[in-house]
Amino acid sequence: MIAINLGPLALPVPPLLLLFSVVVGLIVAALEAKKQHRAVTDQLLTVLLASLVFGRIVFVLRFSQSYDSLWQMLDFRDRGFDLSATLLAASVMLMLQLKRYPQQRKALLSGTLTTVLLFAVLMTVVTSGRQQAQLPDITLARLDGGQTNLQQNKGQLTVVNLWASWCPPCRREMPLLARAGQNNPDIQFVLVNQQESADTVKQYLTTLRLPLSQVLLDNRGQLPQHFGAYGLPVTLYFDQRGQLVSSHMGELSDATLAAALAKLRNSQAAD
Repeated sequence: MIAINLGPLALPVPPLLLLFSVVVGLIVAALEAKKQHRAVTDQLLTVLLASLVFGRIVFVLRFSQSYDSLWQMLDFRDRGFDLSATLLAASVMLMLQLKRYPQQRKALLSGTLTTVLLFAVLMTVVTSGRQQAQLPDITLARLDGGQTNLQQNKGQLTVVNLWASWCPPCRREMPLLARAGQNNPDIQFVLVNQQESADTVKQYLTTLRLPLSQVLLDNRGQLPQHFGAYGLPVTLYFDQRGQLVSSHMGELSDATLAAALAKLRNSQAAD
């Protein structure tokens, strides 16, 4: 889990690094184009926007059953994009721009390569030295007063959601997680409340009346410290070996949860 904490706000790092890389790439391309007294920013932005739109469309089509309205399909704040489709569209659009504007070929390529290489380097730097995260050897309290060690979930696909009753996005995605738990019996869903009392959690869950299979209490905030995830909500996906497959910081949508569960099952098939 890689994030920047700004007071109570936690921002996932990869989108920020991508934005930074794009800006630097545009600057490099503009400087190169300036030597020929030409402009190239519009062409590069066309490549970027077209690829993102295509990646979003493919993602929406793949998980169309998870959307209830057109607004949900257009709301890209859930960061639901098909990576392969996005890269394919970017490659095709870049080739079209190179063919249409041969005089700006050097500037277009320099801007694109700068963006790609800079993003790759930055991601390598921020992830270097980080061991593959696993289900931690942490014992948490149950609502009935007992205790459970998270490593007991090894051997099965596991989704761990960090939440709190005071967190609006957490409350909005709670019904979604409850439905997913019922519809995916092969996956264990563990909802870990952050630093609230058992009475507070019980009272809140009573008002929800949702079929939640496993709710634990992290009274000391051990999981956020372990994974470096200090914003809420956070959802972690572990394979049957207990290794972290993917994570999502922020509110889930039906589609992004479905995509993450598909990726989790694919990791099981790969093993």
